[in-house]
Amino acid sequence: MKNYLILYPAFSMMFLTFFIYIKNRLDANKAYKSREVEGKYFKTYAGKAPYYLETSRQTLKNQFELPVVFYFLVILLYINETITIYELMLSWAFSISRYLHAYIRLTSNYVPYRAKIFTFGYFTLIILSIDVLISLTNPL
Repeated sequence: MKNYLILYPAFSMMFLTFFIYIKNRLDANKAYKSREVEGKYFKTYAGKAPYYLETSRQTLKNQFELPVVFYFLVILLYINETITIYELMLSWAFSISRYLHAYIRLTSNYVPYRAKIFTFGYFTLIILSIDVLISLTNPL
């Protein structure tokens, strides 16, 4: 299997993060211009903020939690050239789960759906981690 294919799910995650940065900035501008927050709010992010801004900020923070482990695994797979179709499928499944999680968070924010998607992505990442560990410690 071509080694570079594992980079596509990682880049898709990076594009999601870029999109959420833009959304967060637009939400911050909206809150400031409508005077829902004062300028000093952005110094420490302390105080009351509108729900849409808090949701946007939390969604952005989420991109630096589990995905960091995912990026590490992708780098390990890429530099060791040990990619299988199974690992590629798991990587895409994780990436798609993060898109769905962000979408739910930024729209309905219905916690039962969001929790199911998060759990799916979490266990997908655990399986991928175990697979990477096995493949790196047991070379063919």
